Amino acid sequence: MKKKIELEGYEVDCIFKKNKQSKGIKITLKNSHNFLVTYPWFVSRRKAESFFIENKNWVLKNLENLKSNKKHNLLGWGNRKDYLRNKELARILVKERVMELNQFYNFAVNKIAIRDQKTRWGSCSSKNNLNFNYRILFLPDDLVDYLVVHELCHLAEMNHSKNFWELVAQQIPDYRFKSKKLKNL
Repeated sequence: MKKKIELEGYEVDCIFKKNKQSKGIKITLKNSHNFLVTYPWFVSRRKAESFFIENKNWVLKNLENLKSNKKHNLLGWGNRKDYLRNKELARILVKERVMELNQFYNFAVNKIAIRDQKTRWGSCSSKNNLNFNYRILFLPDDLVDYLVVHELCHLAEMNHSKNFWELVAQQIPDYRFKSKKLKNL
């Protein structure tokens, strides 16, 4: 479940997720203003929310750090350690967005992979596999959705034809602006 929580002037998006294997409540930074809060089956969501608020100093510190390092994270391309540290968070984000955005198209998706690509944000294979750059994690939500829809539409059109862009426009009408914004990063 996604919920906005206000912390000292910041509006923070939180995703609260029960996890059967979790032994305690865990807060993870997803991207510049999103956190994932996982909690065991025996803990209520209300308790998980309270835990998040109680740890506001950690949350705010991480928001500030990410804000100051955002340019480095996107343009510096990072290293293998950055990739390994962020791969699973990127996978959670991408799978969630693919599931939600694909409800509109209902395309058959085979596998979703998170990679450390140097020149691409995403790709689609003829076997209906979607690949995403782990750095998608550091993008604003609107660009994450644009990338996911872009790759989803390649499942129907394996090109950048007029038909492809019409499919993209069904969910992202301002796709030209989003594409330009992404290229500027």
